[in-house]
Amino acid sequence: MQFKQKLLSGLLASLLMGCGSDKAVEESSQVVDVFKLPETSNSVDRNFNGIARAHDLVDLSFRVDGEIKTIPVKKGQPVKKGDLLAELDKRDYQIVVDDRQARLTLTKQQFERAKALLEQKLLSQSEYDKMRAEYLVASADYKKAKLMLDYTELKAPFDGVVGDVFADSFVNVQPGSAVLSMHKVDYVEVDVELPDMIISVAKLGKRRISEIDIAVGFEAFPEKEFKGLPYELNLEKNSASRSYIATMLVPYDPNYAVLEGMQAKVSIDLADMTYTYNRDHLVPLAAVIMPDGSTISQQRPVVWRYKDDQTVEMQEVVIGTIAGDMIEIKQGLEDGDTIVSLGANRLVEGQKVVLKKDNQ
Repeated sequence: MQFKQKLLSGLLASLLMGCGSDKAVEESSQVVDVFKLPETSNSVDRNFNGIARAHDLVDLSFRVDGEIKTIPVKKGQPVKKGDLLAELDKRDYQIVVDDRQARLTLTKQQFERAKALLEQKLLSQSEYDKMRAEYLVASADYKKAKLMLDYTELKAPFDGVVGDVFADSFVNVQPGSAVLSMHKVDYVEVDVELPDMIISVAKLGKRRISEIDIAVGFEAFPEKEFKGLPYELNLEKNSASRSYIATMLVPYDPNYAVLEGMQAKVSIDLADMTYTYNRDHLVPLAAVIMPDGSTISQQRPVVWRYKDDQTVEMQEVVIGTIAGDMIEIKQGLEDGDTIVSLGANRLVEGQKVVLKKDNQ
């Protein structure tokens, strides 16, 4: 019994001594080690040769055959939706329209007379039905002839630019034979060949792709740099060059006439595009802690940023992979930040700290 009382007294004394020790620590500045992030650029730019192409390029053709009467547009000319691009000789089609219109007028008159006779019971139902059918056929034939006449005019399907003209006036063309091409003017496409090694380590997620930093320049305009936007990637590999074709979009600038076939230089930040060239911050593993009330499933890791007034502030971070005794910080820190690397789990917001090297 006396032994138990002595043991209990000893434990109580130890706890009291521990409480006094903690209070002393809180009243004094905490000694910590710090780690300063290097002030270096994360960009890893690499240049690729490219070539400009028209965006949404389409070939336009007539739906009927005939001799081209006129092509009032030329290559590179801006046009509006509905503008006349080319026209066939309409005479043969107009003759058909006139013939079908005359037949329609005649059958309509005959049908109206038949209708009146039927009401007077002077015409049989079968004769009336025949007159009505002839009128409906004539009406359909006239509509078709008018449509064929309309097809002798080739009009712009959208606002854009004439890409190329493939035919000449007074030349006979068949339906579906390309007469000219058109493309939209909101963007210009630039094709570049990316090596297979880059594609193999590419971060192909939609968010990553949208954040890629792309600069495009053209030999024709050396003083101008254009902003490039990722558009599409052809996953069919060129076995000869071991590369893939990637297409970038360049917003249209009316002050710079970028034409199809122009040589381009495309600069891509590979740090945004691949894991291989990624340079997210690496910090000591001990610097990252889980704050009170946060569980692993909540994923709210933090670090303590060391401030110029020798105090610390909590900073939430987004972590990546672990490399040895270092861990990748993907968001939350900037170049040149100083963080607590040892003693981080004993700090509170705004606490004054002493650097270990200054305490020695």
